[in-house]
Amino acid sequence: MASITRLGSARGMVILTPYAGRILLPSDSNLVRNRGLCLIEGSWKRNDRFENITGHYARSLPKLLAANPVNYGKVQILSSVEALAAALYITGYRKQAESVLSKFNWGLTFLQLNHEPLELYSKAITEQDMKRMENEFF
Repeated sequence: MASITRLGSARGMVILTPYAGRILLPSDSNLVRNRGLCLIEGSWKRNDRFENITGHYARSLPKLLAANPVNYGKVQILSSVEALAAALYITGYRKQAESVLSKFNWGLTFLQLNHEPLELYSKAITEQDMKRMENEFF
């Protein structure tokens, strides 16, 4: 389901980064299935490590609350596993999102805390829809 790879090997994959010009949408599901999903290990707190990471399929996530013990309740300061689970959930891979999070004692709390926004986000058609939905919650 997951593997460690060098960033150069991620060419053509959907790359999750907070600096992407496009937001991940449910319609990216085919890209995730066919090309894979690349995630940078580390906090999703916006930092310079992510700034130069680009790609044709670079995507950011809509706003969500962290459930990890370090940043609980903070907006968009997600752990890597939370970012991965959010991407999986939004693109229709809910069982995989649950599976990834189940490895952490706080993991499923992420889905409970973000249930309503994730449900809405997983129905967005356009980036404008996604931004409107974000504004409903944050």
